[in-house]
Amino acid sequence: MDTFSHIVIGFGIGALAQIDPVVSENQTLSHAILIGTVIGSNAPDFDIIYRLKGKGSYFRHHRGLSHSLPALPLWAILVSGLLYTFIPGMDFLYLFLWTLLAVILHVLFDFFNVHGTQILLPFSRKWISFDAVPLIDPYILTLHFLGFGLLFFYQPGLTFLAIYLFIFLYLGVRAYLTAAARRHLYHHFMNAIGIKLIPRMTLLKWDVIIETDEDFLFGVYSEKSLAIEHTLSKKIDFPVLVSDSRMDQSISDFLACTTYAYPFVDVRKDGYFIYWKDLRFRTKKFFPYLAIQFISSDFKRKNSYIGKVHSLKHYKKVHRVLSNSTSSIK
Repeated sequence: MDTFSHIVIGFGIGALAQIDPVVSENQTLSHAILIGTVIGSNAPDFDIIYRLKGKGSYFRHHRGLSHSLPALPLWAILVSGLLYTFIPGMDFLYLFLWTLLAVILHVLFDFFNVHGTQILLPFSRKWISFDAVPLIDPYILTLHFLGFGLLFFYQPGLTFLAIYLFIFLYLGVRAYLTAAARRHLYHHFMNAIGIKLIPRMTLLKWDVIIETDEDFLFGVYSEKSLAIEHTLSKKIDFPVLVSDSRMDQSISDFLACTTYAYPFVDVRKDGYFIYWKDLRFRTKKFFPYLAIQFISSDFKRKNSYIGKVHSLKHYKKVHRVLSNSTSSIK
């Protein structure tokens, strides 16, 4: 989920904490828990500090150790410990437990979307994602704002207990529908190597990637019907260049954050462009999240770029800078 959603959820958990009489009857503790849940709800994303070492470092580590099982109580201890330092004399255990809940829900919501997390680190580097909700879910946000409005009329704890019970029911339904859609697609594409569903904001509608031995099929699935929009061949014309591109640090960093990147080579007069496109994110035939390496025709210059290309104008600018620069662009 995005930062705004996590902040909203943090306030929601702070309101939910009022269901406990120990919290609701202690204004100081109540305020501290609200601060703790808002910060805790965003704490796993503090891995943005890796950005100080460069974009590649952030791509490699985001949603990694900071979102892992061992990190969850550590974030809660850190946040509640800092708050306790500034607001001594309150019940630390209550502050810690509610902050821990906020941290846990951050990771829970993250692996319900298409990005997923490496929650099993350091034991496994596997990315886990349920592909059940979009990155920004309007229904979850609407329920929270509905709850905030009801605070003027009803007890906060009970209000948000009902809100979160409904949200968890909603997550369960979306996860079930996604699993059912995947089973239906596998029934019709029995030779598929893999099928990835990318949930849209609209209920019962997914973007779909179907991988076969020869190509990738991209389409939209809704109401047990699949509309194929286009395909991409898996043929690689310059396998040596593609293999060598993996040795580039920026490319390696990009490939560490996705298992859905696939290489394509474009030959130009002045050299070669090797694209690693993240197939999960597309607009029609355009893939905005990618890694690009440029190799000059004399093989003396190698430059790279990783990140999001916002527009065709930006795309052309990246190409121009890569082919003219003597070092990688950031």
